[in-house]
Amino acid sequence: MKKGKAVWWVIAVAMASILSAHGEANSLAKLVDAVFRDGPDSMLPAHLSVVLGISRLEQKTAVKQAVMRDGHIVRTFNVCTAARTDIVFITYDEQSHSSKAYLVSSAGALRKAVSFQAGAPANERSLADASSDFANELKFWTQLANAPGGAK
Repeated sequence: MKKGKAVWWVIAVAMASILSAHGEANSLAKLVDAVFRDGPDSMLPAHLSVVLGISRLEQKTAVKQAVMRDGHIVRTFNVCTAARTDIVFITYDEQSHSSKAYLVSSAGALRKAVSFQAGAPANERSLADASSDFANELKFWTQLANAPGGAK
């Protein structure tokens, strides 16, 4: 491939990636708005709020929430009521009693990730380690937002 064509190919791939991420962020924004407007009130546990950096004090965090169950997997989409820019995805596996939580910006960027077993403290995960399972969670919620009858 000639140098000029290679440069354009790299630019095209980069633009496709940016546009795809922008589409996911727009879908996430629709879901954030819908959950904030219509979701039931709930609370994030105090310890999780501190570990994720949402709260400096060991106190529960008020959220609006959407919950989806798929067999033994329970997913929650949480929008912090004090700061709509703080979104928390939590995936709970009822069989293993394990959870993964992700602090996400309203634009869909992963800011922090933790994992924990029921009754045990949360362990922070590197963003690199969490990136693939986070991508699956982001895809799940953005597809839900774009489904017929999804977020409005």
